[in-house]
Amino acid sequence: MPHAQPLRTGDLEKLGEYAIVGRLGEGGQGVVYLGVHPETGSEPYAIKLLHGPLGEDEAVFLREVELAKQVARFCTAQVVDAGLAGDRPYIVSEYIDGPSLHREVVAAGPRGGGALERLAIGTATALAAIHRAGIVHRDFKPQNVLLGPDGPRVIDFGLARALEAGATQSGRGAGTPAYMAPEQVEGAEISPAADVFAWGATVCFAANAHAPFGQDSVAAVFHRILSAPPELGHLDGQLGGLVADCLEKDPRNRPTSRELLLFLLGDDARPAPAKPPSARGPVSSGFPPVPALTAAPGRRPRGGLAEPQTRPGRAATRASVAVSGALLVSAAVLVGVLVPALSGSGDPAGRSEPRRSTGVSGTPAELTPQQARATRPAPPASRAGTTAPSPPPVSASVPPPVPVPVAVPVLAGLDRAEASRLIKQAGLVTGTVTRADSDRRVGQVLSTVPAAGAMVVKGAKVNLEVSAGVPVPALAGLGRKQAEAALVQAGLVLGEVTTRCSAEPAGRVLTSTPAAGEHVSSGSAVTLAVSKRGAEVPSVVGRKEADARSALSEAGFAVRVRPRLVGDPSQAGVVLAQSGASGPCARPDAVVVITVGVEGQTGPGPDPDPDPGSGPGPGETSTPTDPMSSEVPGSAGEQG
Repeated sequence: MPHAQPLRTGDLEKLGEYAIVGRLGEGGQGVVYLGVHPETGSEPYAIKLLHGPLGEDEAVFLREVELAKQVARFCTAQVVDAGLAGDRPYIVSEYIDGPSLHREVVAAGPRGGGALERLAIGTATALAAIHRAGIVHRDFKPQNVLLGPDGPRVIDFGLARALEAGATQSGRGAGTPAYMAPEQVEGAEISPAADVFAWGATVCFAANAHAPFGQDSVAAVFHRILSAPPELGHLDGQLGGLVADCLEKDPRNRPTSRELLLFLLGDDARPAPAKPPSARGPVSSGFPPVPALTAAPGRRPRGGLAEPQTRPGRAATRASVAVSGALLVSAAVLVGVLVPALSGSGDPAGRSEPRRSTGVSGTPAELTPQQARATRPAPPASRAGTTAPSPPPVSASVPPPVPVPVAVPVLAGLDRAEASRLIKQAGLVTGTVTRADSDRRVGQVLSTVPAAGAMVVKGAKVNLEVSAGVPVPALAGLGRKQAEAALVQAGLVLGEVTTRCSAEPAGRVLTSTPAAGEHVSSGSAVTLAVSKRGAEVPSVVGRKEADARSALSEAGFAVRVRPRLVGDPSQAGVVLAQSGASGPCARPDAVVVITVGVEGQTGPGPDPDPDPGSGPGPGETSTPTDPMSSEVPGSAGEQG
């Protein structure tokens, strides 16, 4: 088990399934712990826990981790897992047993020779792998290069955006000033070119033990990054020229990480920067130059490694060879200029067609059509009013355009609209979109064909598989508990439950909303209508007596009428109240009692020969003492 510092008060003893056994270090962005997983036994892991919360950037963090897992494992610390401890993210990666490049240089001094070249190639390989997976590191620096027993390993590429978001939340700056590219300093859009700049600054630190733009105050460092040339120190030769290219202010003039790696491996065909050579200053373009004939004494030429001068005779011999070479070059130039002039070819001044040199002896580069047109000599002036024929056009050997490879962006986890936007932004086209049942939200991208990170030509189609959601299970006829269990199993939750009168047994599910078979996002709520035994009692208050009788009879209820004297003639024959069946649902044979308004009688009573002593006096209204009542058959025995 690697050596680690003991845990401090407040440190967590577990992150996810990983047991924390010690501290490996702490920086401005987070704490790095040493952890083990119960399934892997004693195999150690480095677990970085971010200081600040992610806020609303949790999706970005999870997407970056999925990208990081796709990075090739050579020259990087493999990302194996990630998670959240509350609102703080952590990322689990392969443990590298070795110090950082920063610590090693500070302790043992700068690197040079083969050790520096091996470091440059190893870190450039890691950077190319990171960029191939669609990740921009954003914080490439000596502290993030670990010197393992099998070579340099780059770390923290999986936390690129998460660390940046967390740094903003916690008030810490994102990135390390001495290794930030000009576009990072200015707050412009960040691309892989920023990592190439940081790679150049890191190699410069390894060779000199100091960053190329200093490491004093942040304001001073930023000023030099934006306006001053880099201090390359001991860096010279091809590697020095390449580092100078990487430290260009304009990101368009820097090589890509792939070009960087190929050139370090000996491929001299790296395209020249877009910036014209005259505007690049005295720094080498990064191509192998002609052997230095005017190199300063004691300084090795930029084209290769200098040999130690052990004997004066050897030095004299090399000097003689250099002079002879210079004479041969001069002779070649004279032949190239004089022969066309003597033969009458070329322009009136005898100049040959200019060609751009790559800096490699004997390997001229063909002009582009634009350069050929710009440097083409003017036709000779006409004599005696005659028009001289135009010289034949200069044919520039331009190779056919090579399709530009584009990496398929990582789209899994995005909404379909956002995925289509990123596809278009990458210069690709959205192809076929298929739907598949998934526990992801509806419309979320599940996978792509070609897969994320695959290199395709510009304009290629990217097919999407998106989530159709989960289907709502068939719940009708189930009991409420059974329906709830079925929803949980499908990844859904039980919503509002309402009751409905039905002939079905009480508690049976009648319908669901959304209906069975419809697709919804995982975790959605489904409302249920559950049966209640009985029939719904219609409300008949305010209706005429005949209409009320008919409605109640059709619903399967018996009706009993109770009259009530009313003074308002408009309420006569109208149902004033109903009772008898309790609740919204009642058994079909229940009796519903309706109270109907009855208008009082005026004038003499029904007896043709009333008792003079028992009738109303002059001007009084006769009111029956036993109002009539009626009920439909089947209501006998019911009390009013």
